[in-house]
Amino acid sequence: MIVKRWKTIVQFVIGLLLASSLLVTGRGVVAAPPLQEPVIHVVQAGETLFSIAQKYGTTVEAIVAANGLSNPDLIFAGQKLIIPTGETAETLLSVIVQPGDTLALLACRYNTTVQAIAERNRLINPALIRVGQSLSILTLGPPPEHTQMHIVQSEDTLVQVAWRYGVGFWTLAQVNGLRNPNIISTGQCLSIPLDRASEELPLPFSAVEKMPSPVVQGQTLVIKVHTSRPATVSGTFDEQLLTFVPQMGQDSTYWALAGVDAMARPGSYDLYLTAHDEAGGVTTVIESVPVGAGNFEVQNIYLSPEVSALLDPMLVRDEQLRVADVMDDFAPSPAWTGLFQVPLRGEINISSPFGGRRSYNGGLADSYHGGVDLEADAGTPVYAAATGRVALAESLRVRGNAVILDHGMGVYTGYWHLSGIAVQAGQTVLAGDLIGYVGSTGLSTAPHLHWELRVNNVQVDPWQWTQQIIP
Repeated sequence: MIVKRWKTIVQFVIGLLLASSLLVTGRGVVAAPPLQEPVIHVVQAGETLFSIAQKYGTTVEAIVAANGLSNPDLIFAGQKLIIPTGETAETLLSVIVQPGDTLALLACRYNTTVQAIAERNRLINPALIRVGQSLSILTLGPPPEHTQMHIVQSEDTLVQVAWRYGVGFWTLAQVNGLRNPNIISTGQCLSIPLDRASEELPLPFSAVEKMPSPVVQGQTLVIKVHTSRPATVSGTFDEQLLTFVPQMGQDSTYWALAGVDAMARPGSYDLYLTAHDEAGGVTTVIESVPVGAGNFEVQNIYLSPEVSALLDPMLVRDEQLRVADVMDDFAPSPAWTGLFQVPLRGEINISSPFGGRRSYNGGLADSYHGGVDLEADAGTPVYAAATGRVALAESLRVRGNAVILDHGMGVYTGYWHLSGIAVQAGQTVLAGDLIGYVGSTGLSTAPHLHWELRVNNVQVDPWQWTQQIIP
């Protein structure tokens, strides 16, 4: 999905409602003459200018100007405010309730709010309206063209709504004038832009693709940048420095990878992109990347005192630093093509999937499984998942006999707990080459292969790479 940033100014023209006696029988709507007298609103406890503006379908700025307010944050209960109305800004409609109508649907359809309809019609229970009932609705006109309306449900967040319709998170917030996009309420009406061809990025950027969309915890994010002319592209995501390379067979297209941590907080993350063009210009854009929660189980693991000793924090930390140091130095270009191979042959049994939250010996489940465990007998051959360079081939305390392969662009695979190693550091291997044998060395309770994949030193699910060609 291509997501482009946009900014559109929508003007409402209600040409079809000029005749005061016009009857639209399909919706049961009768248009009354436009209101000419100013609307006076008495401020209630807890109200803000923003909520008042939403109620009447106007803006905070318009109310401030009409009332000469010096500080829009200081209003008080009982204060009378003039609500500005233009010649064609507001129209009073008499609407006949049709089958399937709800106040929320009517509020969306006529660009107003449930509260405004309920108050104008003195509805004791806004949830109880009946077919054929006549409602008086003050409207600013139909929703903007090229939009779809969404009524917020109790479980909705703006991130989820943006995913559902394939709209940028911040685009959706901007279109709906949300000052705090983290706060939306049940029954609220959101405008969903459908014509996203008008969304524009500053040159030389022409489009940005982010896949998969949405991305969830523990997945690899593929970022493709299209430019209108040759450029050097760089960027960062969640403190990761991204490595962009040209897309083979596509002019002025560049791609990079980012790892989404399995413990990342679900929500919206900023993707910073910079293009240096041939003319010496530098352009930076910020894209929003929604991250969703993964579906991970809790794994309770009980270890013998001998094996538990390998959980010593100092030992774990030192080995983590050793592995991270190896994976900090990588080839800039990708060595792989196509899907990654599962490193075992024959029937594949996963004994422990990626991302499971782990509790050791009844403790807190405050860590996660950073790879995929594959059941196999000791001595079973282990093969390279993809072409790469052997970056490490040695015995480690926690990971046991280990092999790490550098596949370029910050992509590494790791193979832990081997009974034997069949390669040497610095050696180049092809996809499917023998690299070692299944064992139970290090922090292990039975023979198996722990297969790990990292992007920019972030542990991600290797199974995604066996199902989705990256890029």
